[in-house]
Amino acid sequence: MAAPFRLARVLRLREQIRRLRTHEAEQLAARLVAVRADVQRLGAEREARGLAEAQQAVAGTLTPDALRVGRDYDAALAAAERAGAEELVRLGHALAAKRVELLRDRQEEEKYVRLAAAHRQRVLEDEARESDRNLDEIAVDRYRRNQKERTDEQV
Repeated sequence: MAAPFRLARVLRLREQIRRLRTHEAEQLAARLVAVRADVQRLGAEREARGLAEAQQAVAGTLTPDALRVGRDYDAALAAAERAGAEELVRLGHALAAKRVELLRDRQEEEKYVRLAAAHRQRVLEDEARESDRNLDEIAVDRYRRNQKERTDEQV
């Protein structure tokens, strides 16, 4: 019977780790897309608020209180947009690091797959040698039996 591949459990664990890291990378990418959409939405809202404020100023309906509230709201939107941009950078770095980990995990897993394939090849070669040896022993035994029968018949 062939010896089991002793690193099979390590290979299975590596596969599970790689799948987990792939899932984490997908989550980071989805979060990155969502934050990017939020930042774009905030920028568009700031732009729309600025245009509305400019139209009110041209029409002469912009009051000092409305201007102050509009500026405060714009400052809050700008702060949220900056925070989103910082989050984008952080997520981008995290995603890049996760992809490097994933690449390293894939390379490590491929190494174990190659080792498993080499083990299977060695096992097949060992079994073939064992089979050949058994066939040789059977042939030698048959030859000896035939020789013994011939000597017994001659006596």
